[in-house]
Amino acid sequence: MHSLRGRLFSALLGIFIGAWVAAGVYLYLEFAQASSGSMDRRLEELANTALLSMPSDISDVSSRSTLSLRSGAPGRLEKTERWLQVWSKDRRALVLWRRGAPRTPLKPDFTDGFATLQIGGEEWRVYAVSDASNQVQIQAGQPMSALTEELRTGLYYALGISSLALLAVGLAVKLVVRWSFQPVMTVQAAMTSREALDLTPLPAAGLPSEVRPLVDSFNRLLARLEEAMHAERRFIVEAAHELRTPLAVLLGQAQVARRARTLEETRPVLDQLVRGAERSARLSQQLLHSARVERPADPPMPIELADIVTVLIQDFEMTAAQKDQNISVHVEPGVVRGNLDELGILLSNLLDNALRYAGRGGHVAVRCVREEHTMRLEILDDGPGVPEADRERIFDRFYRVAGSAESGSGIGLSLVARIARSHAASIATGPGLDGRGFGIAVRFPVIEEQSS
Repeated sequence: MHSLRGRLFSALLGIFIGAWVAAGVYLYLEFAQASSGSMDRRLEELANTALLSMPSDISDVSSRSTLSLRSGAPGRLEKTERWLQVWSKDRRALVLWRRGAPRTPLKPDFTDGFATLQIGGEEWRVYAVSDASNQVQIQAGQPMSALTEELRTGLYYALGISSLALLAVGLAVKLVVRWSFQPVMTVQAAMTSREALDLTPLPAAGLPSEVRPLVDSFNRLLARLEEAMHAERRFIVEAAHELRTPLAVLLGQAQVARRARTLEETRPVLDQLVRGAERSARLSQQLLHSARVERPADPPMPIELADIVTVLIQDFEMTAAQKDQNISVHVEPGVVRGNLDELGILLSNLLDNALRYAGRGGHVAVRCVREEHTMRLEILDDGPGVPEADRERIFDRFYRVAGSAESGSGIGLSLVARIARSHAASIATGPGLDGRGFGIAVRFPVIEEQSS
């Protein structure tokens, strides 16, 4: 059963039924014991009353007399199944009996007190009492089936009344459970009726304290999703705008190149086409990197940061050689916990940014050093640098420093900041090599080496 209401109702009803059955069994046993005692008291009362009602010479009455209780006589005795006998003890003679009672003694041993005997194949409860002179004995008996019938009748009445009470309790429990879960059903209706992109908070008024934290957490998740969707929409709009500009430039340059009549007239335009294509390719690559960072990342794993630096430096050596640039590398071992793809994107963007802004013949230094419990990844260049007032904003998406000779996409450093945050790393900016240029340092927590 997957319904919380159904489980709660079934559990409560099961508890009530269990308590009802246990109480019924207990009450039945108590009633049976009380009824058995009540039968004995009635038999004792009947015999004692009959004895006190006998005349003093009752023992002299002949056993052949016709004394008996008349049929249809009024009174309590005629309405029961009890038998009554009056015996003369010294003569063992039956002198008085109730109509229908046997002529043989109900208690053959003629001892006073209670006994349970078999009479005519049926179990009877018998009581005998003698007078003070021990001449007359009254014997009263009643079949045990009468007690069983009495118990059965009482049980039927009790079952009928308690079943109606249980039905009423079950209905009340069902209504209470339904009323208690009404706010939850309201939230469910609000969820099922809304549109796919409707991220407005769910109604939390009137919710029970057990459910309120769940709905509040879901509302916070909706708020984060709405913020992420707005950011994604802004990114798509800005990316479309950024792509539109270089594509328009490429189109215009291609049209100019088509109108050129000589190779000399075409060459400058082709150079501009190449630069525009490179910028568009770089922007597309940055957008792909952004999409890879946005998707759910693989579980973090221990990574040797120096290995990533060594591999990626080789990928950028040819680019640096084309611009007569020099890359110096200093690495120290250190294991950090992270995502290999994202750390590669971070270092690639930092290297690409440094090489492009260092200028022809520039120098870029890459350092990966251990500092106590952190690894410091540092990329420094000797280019024109970044004004101090703009150093914090360069990590904003699509932000570019005014007056820069290089045209960037404004995405690379924003990806660096996002990846650093996801790896619990800190970023610091400052001057580059020899007090010139620009430098960025990223500090990662180190995984302490464990002795094997």
